[in-house]
Amino acid sequence: MSVETAGMEDATLHVALLQQPAHVLFPAAAELSPGFAEAGWRAAMQASNEHLIPRALTLGFCAPPHDPERAENLLDALLVCLRLHANMLASDREVAAMVLQPGIVEHLPPLLLGRLLDAVPNQLCTIARPQVEVRLDAASEVVPASLREVGCTRMTVIDHAGVDGPAMLAQAQQVGFTACYYQLRVPSYADVSFLQRLQRVLELAPERIILPSPALLPEYPLPADWLQAWRLLHAGGYLPLGGDHYQRPDLPMPLRNGDGQRHCDLLGVPRRERHDLLGIGVGACSQIGDVICRIEPEPRNWRACLVVGQPGISSGLILSEHERMTDEVVQSLACDHALDMRAFEWRNAQPFDACFEHAWSRVEMFIERGWLRREGDMLFIQNEGELLWRMIAACFRPLAAVA
Repeated sequence: MSVETAGMEDATLHVALLQQPAHVLFPAAAELSPGFAEAGWRAAMQASNEHLIPRALTLGFCAPPHDPERAENLLDALLVCLRLHANMLASDREVAAMVLQPGIVEHLPPLLLGRLLDAVPNQLCTIARPQVEVRLDAASEVVPASLREVGCTRMTVIDHAGVDGPAMLAQAQQVGFTACYYQLRVPSYADVSFLQRLQRVLELAPERIILPSPALLPEYPLPADWLQAWRLLHAGGYLPLGGDHYQRPDLPMPLRNGDGQRHCDLLGVPRRERHDLLGIGVGACSQIGDVICRIEPEPRNWRACLVVGQPGISSGLILSEHERMTDEVVQSLACDHALDMRAFEWRNAQPFDACFEHAWSRVEMFIERGWLRREGDMLFIQNEGELLWRMIAACFRPLAAVA
């Protein structure tokens, strides 16, 4: 490829990166129906107890970003919300993972955070060693060692322009977390040290590095650095694990054959198998079987619901049969960067081409550019197509769903 041609390809990629749909795996919160509410949540929880798969649970705890409420009051509210969810679950549902989303460790000091984590096995069954991932902005003043001491097992450091995120990552690696991850944000023109920070992160070799998500773009994004970040990860040997996650090459990789078994959850984590995700806290989202729902995003309204014994579900939706099949295809392309069309037909007793005849004219451009390859009944995302998995997967959703 000539220098001129390579430059044209890069320019095309820069435009495509910024035009990616942000919500492909799951609908945006604004797309959920306000008519769903509490009754829909209860029906979904009861139905999920009858399903053989999935049985495992992930809990996602979150706190409002700018809530002046006292830490003790927030803890009490989270414990009530946890108990209300636990009361609806069958006794054999086990928590396999917990995720403390950004902001919660700034609201709850270590002592109270420890009480929250200790409450989970008291309210719910857990596997022997559930994962507890904490997500911490690099600009946070919270010390990683304090989070390890209260039971967090994995740490994700979230990159922040102008802040020494690699230093926080190094601290986390020194205090005994079982795994450390580094989450990149979309770089901006003003962030002149983005690639230098990434080079330092690569030298520290965390278990995973997570590429930026287009869900939150800065005012002046710099797609050239976004593309270069992907190239640096490949040069460093990191392998695509699913979604935006890239894993260190010495760690075991799951089988990624596009058969629809793996799953990216609402928190963006690729998992070996499907988990139901229960969101606990103001504005938290849950996926329960084929139901997606959200807790009231206004703190005062959420607490008013808790007082009357309701978790505060304010909106949601139930996937139709075609939406469920589409979700299966999108999940395969996201998690495995591959799709087994024959496996889809075996599971759903439907001809793939008839279900997605609208998609082929849209994926053709990706095939022509070498970002997607078809071999018989298999599709493989390849080369720079890894960066555009959202755009490729969106080809299989109706246009209106990703507009």
